[in-house]
Amino acid sequence: MPKALFLCMEDLSGKRYAHARDQWLVRVPTAIESDLLDLATGSQVIHVIHVARADDGTLLEVSESIWPADRIVVIDEYPITQQAEPPNVPSDI
Repeated sequence: MPKALFLCMEDLSGKRYAHARDQWLVRVPTAIESDLLDLATGSQVIHVIHVARADDGTLLEVSESIWPADRIVVIDEYPITQQAEPPNVPSDI
């Protein structure tokens, strides 16, 4: 890729990324995943589904990743504001 995937998609679609959602799920692997990833019995995988859209709701990107859960570290780093801020979108919870 000549540049980041999202920049290529913006160029091709003429639209700009406005919102992305990443869904993380830890689960038991399928038999095929277990074989391909050379997992021990009882291992789990992390299944991530990434969806990105433009302001008008146009779907720009969907990707799925599956990783062995015991070989992944997730780091979530963000600023902490001194004032409470209302959420940008309603929670799914």
